[in-house]
Amino acid sequence: MSNLKDSILENRYFSWLQIFTNWLMQGILHADKSEKAYKILFTVFFWIIITCVLFFGLSWKLNRSLFLGFVIAHTINWFINCNFYVLFVHRIKWLKTTKSELFNQLYDIQERLEKLPNKDWLLYSVSLGGICKGTLNEHSDIDVTLIRKPGFRNLIHSIIFYVKEKKYADLKGVPLDIFISDTPENCIQRSKRQKNPIVMIDHENKIDVFYPDKLSLSIEEAQILNGEK
Repeated sequence: MSNLKDSILENRYFSWLQIFTNWLMQGILHADKSEKAYKILFTVFFWIIITCVLFFGLSWKLNRSLFLGFVIAHTINWFINCNFYVLFVHRIKWLKTTKSELFNQLYDIQERLEKLPNKDWLLYSVSLGGICKGTLNEHSDIDVTLIRKPGFRNLIHSIIFYVKEKKYADLKGVPLDIFISDTPENCIQRSKRQKNPIVMIDHENKIDVFYPDKLSLSIEEAQILNGEK
């Protein structure tokens, strides 16, 4: 069934359906618990507000208010919390990117991480995926994971950074998939136990604890691996 779905969505005549599936799911299925809860509550919060406006303010029927309220709230979620270039470059493949654009974005993210006035919410951050295998191409995206420390305040800090980076990348036309992991194990599992992450920031020197093979890469080493240097 999964292969049939992939065949349909990757067909050039039906690839546009990925816009709908991306709007509907918004990465919730692959998100860790806190990121999943954030996205769901984001939609629910605006759904309630918009439904009340339509039902009480405009005197619409309840079922119509509920339906349109959900559509509008979920669309706001989509615009705020998704990166459209992941959809159009990496998944549908209607647009293209370059290796230099991807690496420049990684350097920018790393610089912003290093300049954070407060890093206490962050355990470390890594980039994983094809970039660590030397397989970047014109339809690649970059995956960055923020491994946050426990606690509600730390979650808020991670969400703020996460949303900002998605919008920075959208403004530059760069496909960036950024995730919030509640634990290092979640990040490791999602990458299918990939052993050579690109280290974005490790201000507490924790990487070797979770990647004992010590195969971590710098961004510069990943550039060489992908033929960019």
